[in-house]
Amino acid sequence: MRRQVRRAAVWTAALTGAVSVLAGVSAPATQAAGSGDPYGALWNILPPGQSGSVNAAQFAQVAAGDPQNRVAVDGENAPPNFADQLERYDKLTRTKPSALTRADLDTLYKHENFTPEQVKDEATPRAGVDIKWDQFGVPYVTGTTYDDVMFGAGYAATHDRMFLMDVLRHAGQAKLAEFAGNTPDNVHMDQEQLRSAYYTPQEAQGQLAKAAARYGAEGRKMLHAADAFIAGINAAQDALCPGGSPAAPNCPAEYALLQKQPQPWTRADITYVASLVGGIFGKGGGAELGNARWLERLTNRFGATRGRQVYDDLREKNDPDAPTTASVRTPYGGGPVDPGRPGVALPDLHGRTAPGTGAPLDGTAAPVPGVGDLTGQAATAHLDLPQGRIDVPIASHGMSNAILVGGKLTKSGKPLTVFGPQTGYYTPQLLTEEVLVGPGIKARGVAFAGTNLFVQLGRGVDYAWSATSASNDLVDTVVERLCKPGGGTPTVHSTGYLVGGRCRPMRRNTDVEHTTPNATSTAPPATYTFLVLRTRHGIVQTRTTVHGRPVAIVLQRSTYGHEVDSVIGFSRLNNPHYVHNAASFQKAVGAIDYTFNWFYTDDRDISYYSSGLLPVRSRLVDYDLPHWAGRRYDWQGWLPFRDHVHQTNPSRGYLVSWNNKTAPGFAAADDVWGYGSVYRSLALENRLRAATRGGRKIGDIAQVVGIMSGAATQDSRARYTLPYLLAVIGNDPKTRAARAALRSWLAAGAPRVDRDRDGHYGHEQAIAIFDDWWQSGRSSVAYDVLRGRLGSRLTHQLPQAVDDHPRLGRGSAWNGVAWYGYVNKDLRDLLGRHVRAPYRFRYCGDGSLSRCRATLRASLAAAVARVEKQQGVHSVAKLTYDKSQDDIRSVTAGAVGVRPIDWQNRPTFQQVVEYTGHRPR
Repeated sequence: MRRQVRRAAVWTAALTGAVSVLAGVSAPATQAAGSGDPYGALWNILPPGQSGSVNAAQFAQVAAGDPQNRVAVDGENAPPNFADQLERYDKLTRTKPSALTRADLDTLYKHENFTPEQVKDEATPRAGVDIKWDQFGVPYVTGTTYDDVMFGAGYAATHDRMFLMDVLRHAGQAKLAEFAGNTPDNVHMDQEQLRSAYYTPQEAQGQLAKAAARYGAEGRKMLHAADAFIAGINAAQDALCPGGSPAAPNCPAEYALLQKQPQPWTRADITYVASLVGGIFGKGGGAELGNARWLERLTNRFGATRGRQVYDDLREKNDPDAPTTASVRTPYGGGPVDPGRPGVALPDLHGRTAPGTGAPLDGTAAPVPGVGDLTGQAATAHLDLPQGRIDVPIASHGMSNAILVGGKLTKSGKPLTVFGPQTGYYTPQLLTEEVLVGPGIKARGVAFAGTNLFVQLGRGVDYAWSATSASNDLVDTVVERLCKPGGGTPTVHSTGYLVGGRCRPMRRNTDVEHTTPNATSTAPPATYTFLVLRTRHGIVQTRTTVHGRPVAIVLQRSTYGHEVDSVIGFSRLNNPHYVHNAASFQKAVGAIDYTFNWFYTDDRDISYYSSGLLPVRSRLVDYDLPHWAGRRYDWQGWLPFRDHVHQTNPSRGYLVSWNNKTAPGFAAADDVWGYGSVYRSLALENRLRAATRGGRKIGDIAQVVGIMSGAATQDSRARYTLPYLLAVIGNDPKTRAARAALRSWLAAGAPRVDRDRDGHYGHEQAIAIFDDWWQSGRSSVAYDVLRGRLGSRLTHQLPQAVDDHPRLGRGSAWNGVAWYGYVNKDLRDLLGRHVRAPYRFRYCGDGSLSRCRATLRASLAAAVARVEKQQGVHSVAKLTYDKSQDDIRSVTAGAVGVRPIDWQNRPTFQQVVEYTGHRPR
């Protein structure tokens, strides 16, 4: 807090003088315009608001209302369209899901049409380009030519996200500390980006041209479009900050504070932003080293055979109990772990090491990067900015949900759809909304700022699409044998590696950045020099030994060097001549190399395709473990279009996804252990199944929104573990009051919601107890379940997080946690309930129901005692829960923030879609 107060004073002093320059600037008059859609009704929402740039006068307006924290509240001190959609978004959970009506949608969302309902502003930045902004600040770009539309997209996005786009391109270039400030977090972020997607400036500049060559005429069109997009960005920067002056009246306030001048964009910057975004949301795999370490620990404890069996139990690689989006079996990803395959290379658990990429050189004062992202236990990197920080998950980041109800389950006979991505909560939002109309393009929706040549998630003329993260396996850990190019005995410090029996030098680069003091960091000027090592497979992460012999550990990612290639798929989605039905949609997203689940809806069809440049692996390697480099063990090609998970109009009548398993037989990537019997998608699917049980039909689109809303406030962890925990405990007099509270909460559906906003959740006593019971420091009922067989040490070494709680402040919760399934499945088996594929071993109580019961009774009693002691009460009835710790707290990425809102587990950008018509088929 003291840091924030100091920064507030610096901001205010730096910007107050610029306010007088803007005296006399007035908003343009409102202009009426047409609205409506000939093919149906669509709505969307994107909090906090579309207008994300804040100039000096707007900053002063916010600071006048909140001098210390500079929180903008719509209708009070917020600039226009800065936080207006946040209020609509927050309002949803005030209404009981079953009470939602179609009329409510107009106050909870905004219409997603191609024509603005009201025109609040208009610009013609160059001949052939017209931009209108509606009452929500959404830009409607119309171009005479295709390239005119691209120019307008770049121009409009820069008006709304200029500073954020600059942050993203510098972070993608591994120059965040140089741009935003010399803090330990920014330096660490730069090191991690070097390890994820290092490019020389020449490589980054040339990637768009390489992608264009891959796609022929379609690619050449894309390259021209990209150049026009970049020209639009630079034109908007020049208009906002003439001559690059950070003191210009309309220049985003952050530049003056950071003492930086905006620099022109180039093709390289598109690559940098794409590499950053793709590395967060569009990858899966790469945790083979952590898996190998875990398997070795199990082997040391249980022996080779039983160690593998325990590993396979807890890996949940292909659990038949796992909820899936598609119902069609689609084999991919290998079977049980097999360290005996000839291609497997298991690094020594305590072998010698030497650093890889990201290591500091020339006296640079920075830590040597660890191997957390190789072990499945990656920490989150952070971008430190003047008013806050952005959390960046180093490992794959699966979020987002979708409910597509086919016409066979609706009263209208038409599909009803609610879907969208969960990309976190930022101010301004990482996504930016746009409407793009011109020759060969007609689309509305969102895209990541800085890569928004095309709408990436949204709607076309008579169809809509969205995505959830799939986390399919497109990253491998490859082990290269080290050598000395000049001869001699190699060590872990060697920088040569064997290719076909010959010693080849690694590609060695140094990355240098220079930092200067600013409002983020007053540290003196510094120079950072980092090592970059690459082999033909990818970026070297570290160096160690296998059986005592020196090796390099390399991450091979299929999209490395091809981050911008996926723009072709997005361009197809925006083209009404290309996409006209479910089949053409699948073909369009088949050109997207990132690993996403893509969904499509129109007035007849619902469809699904899981994309990704997925390797076909050698039969000599194990999908879960590191493998040797070499022709016999290298990737053998790419999974063809037809073998990807895909389905149109499933017989069960719906598609549901919340980052769960894609299809039966499609194995979880090596870094995904949570595809067990419990996944948060059940909160959606079970509600939908209940609503259509007995031949009932979904009445209208508001009912589907209600299904989503109900799931958004459910504690899915408790809903699917607590019934079996209580069943095992049975009638325990010592915990009678606690069990009664927990059963009452469970009977209500395990909600975490305060509809009347009185400051309290219903069933807060149960929530307080269960939260502590599930995890309190190193104590957890989940640990108690596995400890019976694994013992305490191994239980705590299992490389998976035990919870994903709302208290993290990011909205998304209960995602990808293997422990929920462990508790559910093991206890069901122990109780004699039906389990389709039981574990090889029973874990709680070492397989004894009576010992398990004693363990869980003691565990619950201890949790109740802890909570009562913490709150200073002596009865369950007096327990409370501070619901504010669950609040969604938007990360401030600029000068101004927004208020926290009540927790809900829901897409950040969300579309509500009801098509009733279509172009002639």
